[in-house]
Amino acid sequence: MPPKTDPRDWERLFERRQRRRGPLSAIITAFIGGMIILGLIGLTPFVIDQIETNRAITRQTQIALQTREARATAQQMATQSAAPTATATLEPTATVPPTATPEPIIGRAQVINGGNIRREPRVAPETVIGQVCVGDRVVLLEERTFGNNNRWYAVRVVETAGNCVPQRVSTGTEGWVSATLLSPPER
Repeated sequence: MPPKTDPRDWERLFERRQRRRGPLSAIITAFIGGMIILGLIGLTPFVIDQIETNRAITRQTQIALQTREARATAQQMATQSAAPTATATLEPTATVPPTATPEPIIGRAQVINGGNIRREPRVAPETVIGQVCVGDRVVLLEERTFGNNNRWYAVRVVETAGNCVPQRVSTGTEGWVSATLLSPPER
């Protein structure tokens, strides 16, 4: 059996294997470190550009998804509002059948707050026809007041301004709008 190695022998054996670093090693290390730092600085504009591009793509994707959701909601609302209309025509009602729309007798107004245009002058989900947007011009056909200055106008949309929501109504649509959505009437 070989004799056991003394711990001092291990130190002597490994002492020869340790390399001593000189000034050339320090210069090479500094050069490599500097190149890495310069490379990172050079890549920074590219990385920032990629981040901005990804943000823009994400923003466009979110807008597209919101638009699809809004269209789906509009179609669902149209389907839901069509069902009560079909059932309402089957049941006898106390309403007067539609007649020719009279010419404007009150005046004209502009929509100053976007909101719902309705079949009847009351707030209920089943009465919603669609949306009027800020800037739309309407002709006032009739005025009704309920309770404490709760005023409603029968209107006909004569001009639309932009496309604010998918559920917006088109020119020629008639319905009821709360006075809070309109500017003061112009004679």
